[in-house]
Amino acid sequence: MAEQGASGVSGGRVTLSLSETVKPRVTLPARSLTLSELQRMKRQFVTVQKKAITLGTVERGTVDWSEESVAQKFVDYLEENLRG
Repeated sequence: MAEQGASGVSGGRVTLSLSETVKPRVTLPARSLTLSELQRMKRQFVTVQKKAITLGTVERGTVDWSEESVAQKFVDYLEENLRG
């Protein structure tokens, strides 16, 4: 939300500065996102990941918990679910 607000433009490609090494780029919809919408997406992402781990469908049981990997998976999830 901060990056979207700082850019002054609703939607488009935004770089998220999570740390000095992790700076994923996400394409946001052409509208402002609400905090509750992002919180819901985060909860859904965590639930999906837990279920995948439980069912053993994530990378044949190996999971990359690095900050960069989790950030990229979340960005991919956001882009997929914010379309439309």
